[in-house]
Amino acid sequence: MRRRILTLVLLGLAAASAVFAETDTVSVASPDGQLVFRLFIVSPKDSILVRLAYSVTYHGKLLMDTSLLGITLHDVDVLLGETVGLVSSKEDSVDAPGNHYHSLIAQYLQNGSLGRRVTIEARAYDDGVAFRYYIPRTSTVEDLQIEEELTDFHFAQDGDAYSSVLSGYQSEKGEYSRTKLSGIKRSSLLALPFLVEQPGVGWVAITEAQIDNYPGMYVFHPEGTTMRTTLAPRFDDAALAMHGMSPAETPWRVLMVASEPRKLLDSGIVENLNPASKIADTSWIKQPKDLVSIADSTDLDEQFAKLERTGVAGVAIDLKNRSDQQMIELRGRAAKMAAAHHLMVEFLNGPTLDGIERTWPNVILREDTPFRRLFAGF
Repeated sequence: MRRRILTLVLLGLAAASAVFAETDTVSVASPDGQLVFRLFIVSPKDSILVRLAYSVTYHGKLLMDTSLLGITLHDVDVLLGETVGLVSSKEDSVDAPGNHYHSLIAQYLQNGSLGRRVTIEARAYDDGVAFRYYIPRTSTVEDLQIEEELTDFHFAQDGDAYSSVLSGYQSEKGEYSRTKLSGIKRSSLLALPFLVEQPGVGWVAITEAQIDNYPGMYVFHPEGTTMRTTLAPRFDDAALAMHGMSPAETPWRVLMVASEPRKLLDSGIVENLNPASKIADTSWIKQPKDLVSIADSTDLDEQFAKLERTGVAGVAIDLKNRSDQQMIELRGRAAKMAAAHHLMVEFLNGPTLDGIERTWPNVILREDTPFRRLFAGF
């Protein structure tokens, strides 16, 4: 794990001390106008390749400075997000009860790649911003093999950071500790959410939403005030993080933002970024008194059918502290199957809380988490 993080540090060093010239700038603001997400193409000083990047302002002050974007594809030398040009952009807005945001979809063409494309979709809420990559199907990207995602979070200034350090790409989280952002060890792999104070500006929690057919995300500290993503490797091939077919989209990369830390607990952005409920009749959904533990997940449909016939109301499934692509796929399949059999389901030792309960309201939420306990001290 430490060797992999060292590789990711080296990949980003060329741009770390760069002076940027921006082109093709597009932006989207939150409904109240206080959060602004800017997307643009930059020319790093020490690189001949331009790169996709973003920044965020809050109440007119810089919150996230120029932060690079990119995805490493297997057997492709140029990052998906390098040598790109803006093809089109479209803005929209949604004003539904409890879910109000403005959105931006920007499409890019990678020059010299025989038509390889990447799209960034961004949403700005009053309580945060989120974005994700969409990879269309092209002749050069059909069998999609992602080695790593290189999404940066370049904070505008140093500040207190609250993190949970992990021993590997695992879902288990210990209690949070405080340190300066610039003082975090490069070798430390950190769980989500990751909380940082930006003095005089606000508080930011990095997390993700709607993890589906994609590995869980972690962050590490390559240098300065920058945090960078890294993905859980596949269980069957550690050289890859994700293997599938295009078109495909990543989970949402979320920046929860508030003027005071405890206000972050009231944010609904993570849940709202997930699709609406896929259960038409939710009248049967309620907290069960007892849960039946499922140890063998090889034939869930048959087990769920038997439990439904015996009157069982809920099940518990241990995801074994894994958040690789295969385990994420199992979680989604289990939630869907459980709903079909009118079963509530609790996932133990699973990935970051990503709002899956909006799409599958039969998923029992874990309320007592290290991140929520952290706020008792504020």
